[in-house]
Amino acid sequence: MKIEGLGTPLKSLKNKKKSDESHVNAQLENSRPAFDGVRGAVEDATLPSMEPHLEIDAKDNELALQRLLSDAAFVRLKGSDTGLHRKSLRELIDLSHKYYAEVALPKLVADFGSLELSPVDGRTLTDFMHTRGLQMRSLGHVAKLSKKLSHVQSLCIHEMIVRAFKHILQAVIAAVMDHEKIAVSIAAALNLMLGVPESRDSIKTVHVHPLVWRWLEVFLKKRYEWDLSSSNFKDVRKFAILRGLCHKVGIELVPRDFDMDSPHPFRKSDVASLVPVHKQAACSSADGRQLLESSKTALDKGKLEDAVTYGTKALAKLVAVCGPYHRMTAGAYSLLAVVLYHTGDFNQATIYQQKSFGY
Repeated sequence: MKIEGLGTPLKSLKNKKKSDESHVNAQLENSRPAFDGVRGAVEDATLPSMEPHLEIDAKDNELALQRLLSDAAFVRLKGSDTGLHRKSLRELIDLSHKYYAEVALPKLVADFGSLELSPVDGRTLTDFMHTRGLQMRSLGHVAKLSKKLSHVQSLCIHEMIVRAFKHILQAVIAAVMDHEKIAVSIAAALNLMLGVPESRDSIKTVHVHPLVWRWLEVFLKKRYEWDLSSSNFKDVRKFAILRGLCHKVGIELVPRDFDMDSPHPFRKSDVASLVPVHKQAACSSADGRQLLESSKTALDKGKLEDAVTYGTKALAKLVAVCGPYHRMTAGAYSLLAVVLYHTGDFNQATIYQQKSFGY
């Protein structure tokens, strides 16, 4: 209904809006073929001119990669039919980073979940990561991917803390000028990191010195991209941290019951000695490992004589290649002890089991 003095009726406004929209759509439809024609002409003119440049760049990338790789490696890469030999170095680096983050690390966590790999401590976790070419800086990423695997996430957190505290202990030992004060300095550093502080300024939820807590948070964030929370640190096993520290720094402590809930669980007399720690290529024996697997298979099938034969050969091979105090040799001693126990030779089984503990 039209009412004087109140402007245009609503119905006419609605009709006007529809007519305006239809007019605009008609204009767009009319202009689209012309635009598509112009765009197609531009692309047709650009692509032929770009193809020679792309071909030249691909050949330059191929020559640059050929200078860096050996002839055999380059021929093998070129024959893989992946086209990687024509990529630039920057593109190859980006692809490797993408594969590392999206394939390699999730595959490791998936193997942990399927129990194909079962790390029991920081050392075995490190071995599994190094075997697959993964850096220990990725521990934070592995911990994030292991939310549903609480035991693996706990191992990652413990290993990160051990590697952080290792730098403190090494700096303390290096700063001591008087060798007679090394034991006192080590005990004081361990008390600061693993003891319960008496000061009121300590973090009550985790019972740690505030200075140590702040440093640990910053270190784990910068090095491993891991946000350490009080809930993570509350479940930390201090004896596992102590064991990892002693192994990585080379500290030998007196075996006794340490009260980790006290301000000073360590004394000067607890530090027995320092052992040199060095890194070297991992010693391994493929034949020894294969004989060990054969011994395990025979034991599972109940063929005890074959299990003893394979186990004895594996032990001899590993002692000759890796030495009597290697981890693989200790595993051979332990397996042979289990086999001999099933055969009824309890005395020899006990001897071999004690030798495996010696490692």
